[in-house]
Amino acid sequence: MRLILVRHGRTVANVMQALDTAFPGNPLDDVGLREADGLPARLKETGLLDGLGSLWVSPILRARQTIAPIEAATGLSATIDSGLREVLAADLEMSTDARSVACYVDTTRSWMAGRPACRIPGSPEDGTDTLQRFDDAVGRVAEQTAKAGSAAALLVSHGTALRLWTSLKAAPGGAVDPLWIAERPMHNTGITVVDGDPSAGWSLTSWDDGAWDQVSS
Repeated sequence: MRLILVRHGRTVANVMQALDTAFPGNPLDDVGLREADGLPARLKETGLLDGLGSLWVSPILRARQTIAPIEAATGLSATIDSGLREVLAADLEMSTDARSVACYVDTTRSWMAGRPACRIPGSPEDGTDTLQRFDDAVGRVAEQTAKAGSAAALLVSHGTALRLWTSLKAAPGGAVDPLWIAERPMHNTGITVVDGDPSAGWSLTSWDDGAWDQVSS
């Protein structure tokens, strides 16, 4: 099956470079709303709406706003799954200072580099917990998609969580180094594609609108 991974649109916290991970989170700003409105056309142009059987979304407001135009365009209702939430900032929530942001970034990059025991201050999750939480959600997506006999599912989530899962679950053994993904955040409403299933494993087909594309490389 095919998983289409989409990062949410822009928020004021993105502009501020604030660590916004708590519920419900900031809404999309005007730019983010326009980005979300443009998603159905972008997906249609690239053929990614073909065979799409289900939509899934993080419970955070900006993700739900981002998927709303896709729901309207496809007639599908997104399933909300808390496993698709962002990596938790915990004690660093809404921080904008360089030290806090660096702590968050460096910790999550260490997870992608194979050091999952590192922990963001105050967080109930380390790298293993966070990856498992997201991967469990992907398993639910795959299971329901298979039961429905569909070829593809689309989920809207968050940049760091998407990067963590893709680098550790869809890149190893492929043509792209997981650390390449660790150093390249998805842009707002960026689209990444992976193919496979939980049993056989996943492979990265396209990262962030073709910033790396296995098909053409």
